[in-house]
Parts: sequence; structure tokens; C-alpha cells
Amino acid sequence: MIKSDKRDLTEGPLFFKIIAFAIPIMLTGILQSLYTMADNIVVGKFSGDPNALAAVGSTSSLVNLIINMLIGISAGASIVVSHAYGARQDRMLSRAIHTAMSFSVIGGLAFMLVALLVSRPALALMGTQSALIDSATLYMRIIACGIPALAVYNFAAAILRSVGDSRTPLYILSSSGLINVILNLFFVIICGMSVDGVAYATIISQYLSAAVATGVLVKRGSLSYGLRFKELGIDGTILGRILRFGIPASLQSSLFGISNVIITSAINGFEQAVISAKTIAGNIEGIIYVTLNSYMHASMTAAGQNFGAGKRDRIKKSVLYCLIQVTVIGIVGGCIMLAFGEGLANLFVDPLDPAKDVVIARAMDQMSILLTTYFICGIMESLSGSLRGLGYSISPMVMCIGGVCGLRILWVLTAFRLDTFHTPVGLFTIYPISWAVTSAMLALVLVFALKKRKNVNKDLQKEANSL
Repeated sequence: MIKSDKRDLTEGPLFFKIIAFAIPIMLTGILQSLYTMADNIVVGKFSGDPNALAAVGSTSSLVNLIINMLIGISAGASIVVSHAYGARQDRMLSRAIHTAMSFSVIGGLAFMLVALLVSRPALALMGTQSALIDSATLYMRIIACGIPALAVYNFAAAILRSVGDSRTPLYILSSSGLINVILNLFFVIICGMSVDGVAYATIISQYLSAAVATGVLVKRGSLSYGLRFKELGIDGTILGRILRFGIPASLQSSLFGISNVIITSAINGFEQAVISAKTIAGNIEGIIYVTLNSYMHASMTAAGQNFGAGKRDRIKKSVLYCLIQVTVIGIVGGCIMLAFGEGLANLFVDPLDPAKDVVIARAMDQMSILLTTYFICGIMESLSGSLRGLGYSISPMVMCIGGVCGLRILWVLTAFRLDTFHTPVGLFTIYPISWAVTSAMLALVLVFALKKRKNVNKDLQKEANSL
């Protein structure tokens, strides 16, 4: 059986354990955002191509759509693993890990093939400008070749976090991200490449991350959650549970992505300075988003482990503690990022660019709306994570699709067409509105779920005994 250790969220002072668990995930996400920023800074300042930054930015929603779909499915593996870990079901835990890692390879290859085929048609459908589409397609197709590695890494990281190890993914991303930055500079400055250079740097670092993360699980082969190559394979029952949780999360993420693609399509109708400004603001805001998104993982793991352990009181505490922490961090962090926003935006733009002042002004407009309200997004992510940890996969999907995707698409099709809102600021106003509406709906569902889940691990024990 699994022995309790420092990674176990079913024992000990939960408030501080959640903080200790969330901080490495925050740092991992921040580093990932900083490395993405480095890509954009390098290509924007040193490629010599005035269209390069906008070309990379025009692919961001499509790239994120694919990434978020993979992360959504890996969330299914995370839930199954955390349940088995909390319930001390070693056999189920081992089967879940080997099934998840096997499926990550298959799924990653399938996503890669689809991305290669649809890159240019999808970018054209999004209204990518003719001056940008060739570079954007090249960038997208190279990035697509790294999807299998991205899938393997995300599944491995999900497994590690599910057993409470949030530090190892941080160490892996720190190393591979540094290599990414070095390769960016080498390919763009030394080799004279443009968008292709930063794309090659990205996929090389992704394959390194996947190899190291897999190596960590193999090295821990003697533990209950270790990876043993001879045991790789697909267990139909376990895969069914992973997909039961993962597909709704993936659909939710993909529909989020579709709504963002629609937003990007609307932005593409403005002048190029606005497109570049969205890329810049998105990179800066991304630091806050990944910081708050760490509480989706923290709440899901804390609720999931305690659901498996049958500790209902600790589930309630985990929900409350995550909401308190994410709100405070969101408000303070958003205000700090806004205060330094203009200085950060200047890093992305060539000082000799005649549109520099307009680009930075438009980026600040977007950040003024979103950074001051991002804490609401954090509340939404935390509530969604808690529900998934309790084994609810459909309800958070429905709430988020309706409250976020539905409202954003409706806004673009209605209010945004009015003269009053037909501006970049008018477009981004829908973000905090959609977060608030979705958070309210998720809170109501979670209250119901906590009342309903009395024998919290009864079904899990039955499934484990049937294996």
C-alpha cells in the first residue's frame, strides 16, 4: 500500500499544504509564460521581419486550442490517479499510469496529424491577413510536429501532480525552457531565421521535457506510481474512466479555444497594430492566468485525493482554502502586473517601429480591463477543479461552455456589432462578465455536489475491487 508522505493532501495542515503544492505549479506556469514571451520578444525584435510578431500572434488561439484539448484529456488521467492514490489502491494506480502514458503517445500522434492537415485552412478561416498567412502557416506546422512530445509531457506532469509532486514538473520546465530561450537566440540571431527559428526551438525543448518527465517516472519504477515499460498498454476499464473525466474537460477547453478563435477573428479585422497589441497583452496576462490556473490543479488534486480517502470535511476545507488563496493572489498579482504593464510591453516592440506607441497603448487598454478582474477567472478555475476532483465532469463542462463560450460568441455576434462596442476595448469587456456568470453557476453546482456526496469513495472502492 502507499505510504503517507509530504505529497499526501489527505493528512496534515491543509491550508499550507495547498500553498506548498500550488507554488511550484505557479512557478512552472510563470516560467512557461516567460519562455513564450521570450519567443515573441526575440522574433519581434531580432528577426528583421516586421510581420513576424503578428504572424506568431495570429496562431496563438489555434495553438492554444490544441494544447488545451490535450491538457483537458490529461486532466482525466489526473483525476483517476488522484482518486486511486487517495484510496490507497495500488493496482488501480499502476494501471491508470501505464494506460495514461500509452494513450498520450497515441493521442499526441493523432493530434499532430490533424494539426498538420488543418493549419492553413484554419488560419484562413480565422481571417488571417494575406501578409501574415504564409509565415503563420509555417510556424503552425512546425509547432504541430511537437504535439506528441507535448502530450507525453502533460500526461506525465499530470500524474506527478496527482500524487502531490508539483516540484518535479517545475524543475523540468525550468531546464527545457532555458534551452528554448538559448535556441531562440541561436536560430534567430545567429542563423538569421524568423518564425521558423522560434518554432524549432520550441519543439526541441518540448521533446526534451517529454524525455525527462518520462525518465523521472521510469526512475520511480519501484514506487506505486512509477512507470515500467513492460507494463505499458491500454486497460479498457481505466481508459474509459480517464476519458469519462477527460473528454468533457477537453471539450470544455476546445470550446474555450473556439470562442477565443472567434475573438481572434474579430481582432484580425482591426489594423495590424491591434493584432500585435493583443499578442503582447496576451503574453503579459498569461503570467497571471497560469498563476491562478495553478489552483485548478490544486483544488482538483486536493478534492480528488480526499474524495478517494473518503474525507468529506477535508474536501470542504480544500474548496474554501483554494478560493481564499486564489482571490488574494489574483487581486494583488493583477494590480502588480498592471503597474509594470507598459514597461513589459516595451520589451516586445522594436524601438524604431513607427507604430510602437499605438501598439503599446492598445495593449494597455486590454490589460486595464483584464488584469484588474482576472481574480474572477481564478475563482472560476478553482471551483471547476473542485468539481472535477469530486468526479463531476459533465456539469463544469456545461456551466463553462454556457457561461464562457456561449456568452463570448453571443457578444461578438450582437453587442460587438454596435458602434459603442465595436472597439478592442468593447470586445474584451465580455471576459470578466463571462467569468463572473460562470463562477456563480459553478458555485451553485458545487454546493449541491458537496451535499450529495455523502459516501464519497463508495463507488471508487467498487470499481477498484472489480479490477
